Amino acid sequence: MAFWSIIVIIIGIFTYLTYTKIEFVNLRNRSKKIVAKVVEYRKEKGPIRNDYTYLEYPYVKIDLEDADYTIRRLKYAKSGKKPFKIGQEVDVFWYGSNLLYWHAYDNGIHKYIPSKWNFLS
Repeated sequence: MAFWSIIVIIIGIFTYLTYTKIEFVNLRNRSKKIVAKVVEYRKEKGPIRNDYTYLEYPYVKIDLEDADYTIRRLKYAKSGKKPFKIGQEVDVFWYGSNLLYWHAYDNGIHKYIPSKWNFLS
C-alpha cells in the first residue's frame, strides 16, 4: 500500500511540474525577449515566507525606447546563490508588472521535464 502511495505522489509531482513548465513556456512564447544587464543584487524577503530568510534578487538594467534606461528587480532568486555575474547580459520578458528570466525552466531538474503534454513528439 505504501508503494502505491509513493508512486501516486511522484506522478502528482511530475504532473504539477510539467503543468507549471508548460504554462511558463506559453507565457514566454507570447512575449517579446528583452536583453537586460545585471547591475546588482539586493537581499529581500522572499514570497510566502514566514521566517526571516532573505534571498538575493538580481536587479537588471533595461534600455527603454522612450527613456534612457530603467533598473528593475528580476523575479529569479536562489537562496544563497547568485546565478548571474554583475555585468552579465540575460534574456528577460515582461509578464504584467513582473520581469521574468527567459531561461528559468531551461536549467536544473526543469530541463528534463517536458514542455508540452504530448510526450512522444
